[in-house]
Amino acid sequence: MSKANGETLHGTVSNYIRSKIFAKEWGTGERIPSEHSLMDLFDVSRGTVRKAIKTLVDEGLLQQEHGRGTFVSEPHIAHPGGDRPFSFAASLQQQGITFETEVLSRERIGATPEVAEHLQIKEGDPVLKLRRVRRAGGKAIMVLDSWTPLNVCPGIEDMPLEEMSLFDAVEKATGAHIAVSQMAYSARSAGKDLASVMGVSEVSPVLNLEQLIFLDDGRAIEWGDTMLAAGQTIVGTAHQRGES
Repeated sequence: MSKANGETLHGTVSNYIRSKIFAKEWGTGERIPSEHSLMDLFDVSRGTVRKAIKTLVDEGLLQQEHGRGTFVSEPHIAHPGGDRPFSFAASLQQQGITFETEVLSRERIGATPEVAEHLQIKEGDPVLKLRRVRRAGGKAIMVLDSWTPLNVCPGIEDMPLEEMSLFDAVEKATGAHIAVSQMAYSARSAGKDLASVMGVSEVSPVLNLEQLIFLDDGRAIEWGDTMLAAGQTIVGTAHQRGES
């Protein structure tokens, strides 16, 4: 197959779809654009689009329903993770692991439908979309994506998030305490975007911890994903944050 910029055509299409799913722009259960739409968007054949979709079906990111279309799958290998938030920064510190945090992107955006639903806000309300990477010994050990409602946490976008944890920043911005979370683990492939940050291949398995965090007054203040390369033992030793 011909290539563009060193990437196969079907790889370009599949990476585009992955990026939409991982960025929460296409939510669970949402139908993706039709084959014709993707053919027109990328100026490729139907066979190329079908190969891209099959790749993502095999990865568990998409599911096809005869006569209806192709939809974003429910997370697989998922299970509850308890009701207290995991603070990876606290866990690393507790274990005596020296680490550094780099903010890769910090963006004020309007909440997408899926983000709004999880954070219990209105679509279009301002949120801080944040991507950070934590490194230990010069190696990326986790990538953290999060969405935080700015109406609940005013000023958090200007805080030094390279130097303080997001949990600490939230509590400082709100004057309230982080109390509980809803959590689930799932497995996924790294994909092009995450692979470049973590230094792994695009098809490498990644363990994903999804957390929806609530303050002690019941307000949702963070929806996020923490992604670790398969085999990272830090997941098993994550520190549970208390209520004070």
